Amino acid sequence: MTPVLLICILCVFAYFAKGVTGAASAIVFNAGLLTALALGLAGGLSLRDGLYWIAIADMFASALLAVFLWRGVKLERFTLLLLAGMVPVTVVFSLLLPRLELRWLSLVLALAVVGAGLYLAARPDHPPASPRSVNRWALPTGALAGVLSGLFGMGGPVVFVLLSRASDDPTLFRNRTILISTVAGLARLVTLIAGGVYTTTHFVWFSWAAPVIVGATLAGILAHKRLKPRPFRIVLGGLVTLAGIGGLLRFALAG
Repeated sequence: MTPVLLICILCVFAYFAKGVTGAASAIVFNAGLLTALALGLAGGLSLRDGLYWIAIADMFASALLAVFLWRGVKLERFTLLLLAGMVPVTVVFSLLLPRLELRWLSLVLALAVVGAGLYLAARPDHPPASPRSVNRWALPTGALAGVLSGLFGMGGPVVFVLLSRASDDPTLFRNRTILISTVAGLARLVTLIAGGVYTTTHFVWFSWAAPVIVGATLAGILAHKRLKPRPFRIVLGGLVTLAGIGGLLRFALAG
């Protein structure tokens, strides 16, 4: 399978998920890429190149979502606190990405993501946490999410846990993730560009995938209208768990 074909296939699922949730595209893309690498189906696409490429695609899709849904996006205290912790850490770990050995980091990531996914899918229904409680945890949650955001472009699993405690309403959840993923994604992309990691090939891959990203994102926006809170949280937990399982499979077969 060629890298372009694999990227386009993964983008169908990744950006449908982003259209539905406002985020999760990197979770789905990375899970698929890790699985393809483990099974020898990546066609020469490396994990590192995939991590670089998803920063371009995610920024494009986030901007697309913001254009269509900007009326629902609002600045809130806890999202600003979360971003205050997330953005600086995202920048630092984006700078470290080209220099780090990813194999053991991938194992830690996979285990953390599986835990977050199971929590989201299996936790009992609770009333939303108080604004004071959410605000108290926003800054450290953002800092932890920034590590995963900088290295893997997917701070979502950590962010989702906090957002799910703030509200189970799918539309409010998506509006918040649009803001968070757009700001963090821009910080990551600018940092990687400044680091000189991109080649012409990354942008050629993006040019082929862009129509797929647009179509899948719009389909996700339409599907979002049918979501109810509990099924939404279970599906979200399933997506997060899928990312972790893909990472564990990659680690096991690569070892």
